[in-house]
Amino acid sequence: TTILNQSDVQEDYRAKFLLYPIDVNGDTEMTDFQGNHTTEKAFAFGLRVRATPVLMFFDLDGKMVARHTGPVKDKDEFLLLGRYVSEGAYATQHFAKYKQGK
Repeated sequence: TTILNQSDVQEDYRAKFLLYPIDVNGDTEMTDFQGNHTTEKAFAFGLRVRATPVLMFFDLDGKMVARHTGPVKDKDEFLLLGRYVSEGAYATQHFAKYKQGK
């Protein structure tokens, strides 16, 4: 099943995060967190994206605070990942450990 097209998932993530999809092979121009002009492909390469899907979470200063590479098991795990980041649990434990406690 597709997770991202479910309205409750979209509402949950939009309430917690600003969402910016990036095409890791794209040539669309964009501005990175330092104000430099780049392409989506170069931006992803600079963040060492080598496999997809990848979800990256950045703080307001542009610092990556969490990253999840690979598919999630289901909708509940995807929502749990959002909660893990929004609650700041990334600062004290890995997502796998966080999942075990839930």
